[in-house]
Amino acid sequence: MSINLPNKSSSRSGRFKKKLVSQEQLHSEAPQITRLMRPIVELFNQKSLTAPEFCALYIIHVLNHRYPGTWAGAKRSLPIVTEHKLKKPIQEIIHLFEPNIKRRLKSFETIGDIFNYFSLQSTPLTVNRSILKWSNEEYGLELMFRIPLPGEVLNQQKKGHRCVTIILDEEKSSHYILGERDSLGFTMHDLIHADHFYHENKCYQGQLGFYCLLDFTFHRGDFKVFQTNKDFMNEFEYLISDMNAYPIHLLKCLKSALVHYHEQGVVFFNHWVETLDMGQEEREAFKKLNTTEYEGHLDQKILGFLDRFKLSLI
Repeated sequence: MSINLPNKSSSRSGRFKKKLVSQEQLHSEAPQITRLMRPIVELFNQKSLTAPEFCALYIIHVLNHRYPGTWAGAKRSLPIVTEHKLKKPIQEIIHLFEPNIKRRLKSFETIGDIFNYFSLQSTPLTVNRSILKWSNEEYGLELMFRIPLPGEVLNQQKKGHRCVTIILDEEKSSHYILGERDSLGFTMHDLIHADHFYHENKCYQGQLGFYCLLDFTFHRGDFKVFQTNKDFMNEFEYLISDMNAYPIHLLKCLKSALVHYHEQGVVFFNHWVETLDMGQEEREAFKKLNTTEYEGHLDQKILGFLDRFKLSLI
């Protein structure tokens, strides 16, 4: 059986720009954003704001600070959703905006209308849709004010949930988060991934099965031999916490990492497959992943196993 492994790469770049502002600008804006958000935080702590409302206000405040007079972008000809529950009145924050923004928002009533009818500057449509569908409880998102551990993200994802992180700490937000993104970009990155996870995602159930499988096998100790291997753990943590993909591709990436970082490679992977409760045809499909013998029709064998495995844990 010949092996044809996926190309291994540490690149996580996408079309969304990671660093929206310079390091120097982060240093100067962090204390100002902290000050602007203080009353919003207080309202949230008093339960006067929902989590999606808080997130929406955070995005608006940062964009307004960075791009005064232009942050609202172009008006959309059609709304993104037919209705939403972001009902916080625009009038409560409109005094913060430039005169031209006030005029453009005059006929709108809620902060949800801003996300529904405007293409906000430096903001992908997926961010708007996630905010709006989160408010409607269509997206199972959890607001966090810290970066969760990869294991926490895996635990959320196997249940069909995802997190949205907002970094409000002045010291932390004055630097790139994890050396990669400014704090607003980090929040938007979470919202983009959320939309990919939920919106018209035909892979959704298969992804849940994959996350259930990894959570089960990891806690069973199947991969403990790798726990001191920093390179493997980096790839594994990226796989379980920051990668949206077709479940077959996710499994191919897992096999690639297991084979690459274990001295017995394919033998180790095939032995792991033998420990899983599956039929012989499913087992053979797993073993053919990343080989020239793998054919597209085998996807259904693997997807069927993932779905059954997920249901067995409910």
